[in-house]
Amino acid sequence: MSKVRLQRRIAAIAVCCLLLLAGCWDSVELNRRAIVAGMAIDKGPSPEREYMLSFQIIVADEITGKNSRGNSPVVLYTGTGRSMYEALSNASKQIARFLSLGHIRVVIISEEFAREGIKGIMDTLERESEARLTSLMFVARGQMAKDCMTLMTALGKIPANDLVGKVENTSSTFGYNFRMEVDDIIRGIQVPGGGALMNGVWVSGDKETGKSNENMHDITPAAILRISGIAAFKGDKLVGWLDNGEARGVALLQHRLTQTPVVVHTDGNLIVFNIFDNSVHLKARAADPEHPVIMIRITQQASIKELNGNLDLMNPDMLKRAEAELEETTKKDVEKAIQIARSMNSDYLGFGEAVERSNPRGWKKIEDHWDDVFARCEVKVQVKAVTQSTEMRSRSMKMPE
Repeated sequence: MSKVRLQRRIAAIAVCCLLLLAGCWDSVELNRRAIVAGMAIDKGPSPEREYMLSFQIIVADEITGKNSRGNSPVVLYTGTGRSMYEALSNASKQIARFLSLGHIRVVIISEEFAREGIKGIMDTLERESEARLTSLMFVARGQMAKDCMTLMTALGKIPANDLVGKVENTSSTFGYNFRMEVDDIIRGIQVPGGGALMNGVWVSGDKETGKSNENMHDITPAAILRISGIAAFKGDKLVGWLDNGEARGVALLQHRLTQTPVVVHTDGNLIVFNIFDNSVHLKARAADPEHPVIMIRITQQASIKELNGNLDLMNPDMLKRAEAELEETTKKDVEKAIQIARSMNSDYLGFGEAVERSNPRGWKKIEDHWDDVFARCEVKVQVKAVTQSTEMRSRSMKMPE
């Protein structure tokens, strides 16, 4: 056989192999997919229907506007079953398209389910190849998770996207709520002695009116979807809620506090600081692992956004007193966060991880009883606040000229 003929045969075989490998055996055309933007997980009414899953599906024609009929831009389908996958299958029977989970931006779990444990839910979310580990997770505070999926929102046609926007806006500007993704929750529930953190969400107002387009027609919405507190877990079970100062302290220790307003009182004056930069160093001295010392050093940079009083900001002593009040407020927030974590017996603050980094061998000796060590370990908090700016005014309008 000549060399040329051999090369031709090899080329023909290669082409045949490429033809066999071409294409995707499980591909689904885009016009056959139902894009799921959000998913709610509630406790079902019976053991045979333990899981109740609700899927917020985008109605593409209503989003693009070209073929819009003026109907709702999303539709909600619900399925029940003994497992999440069975509930998904039952929900699929109501839909003429293939449920596409690759675009889920929001997963909401009911408080009832969260208190019983979420390991089964998280296992399914991580195991499913289409599900995204970057989806944001929430706990419906005192309500069914489904209620949070049925609310129509004025800003943004897709309610799930509206909820994502609220978290990102709150995180970057005014609050202690921050992005908590599926992957964050999975890692949180696996920390020895610790637990996960999730944002809380609830619907205020008239929920029935909120389900219709009427909620977008009035200048004052009848119902509003609100971010509310942080859900704290012990392992995979919800054990309590964090609000206000203690939630701010937790976000600070988690290195997730971008900026936030803080109100302080100095010499009868009300001052509102905007903390726009935080540097947090958390270390453990664990030469004796049974009695570790947790060292927390916080440096903050702030600007003065509001002054109701006649405080002379040009006086360095006056400004230092105001900064001292800010430092004390931050220290109290952190200490309150630690106190509540101990009362919940959950080290979601990461103290155990700090001890492990400091003394890996010593950690192995106390890992099985870290809860006891966590409850009595010494914690030292040091805060330094610096005022970088008084914004556009250096004097209060209440000061005499």
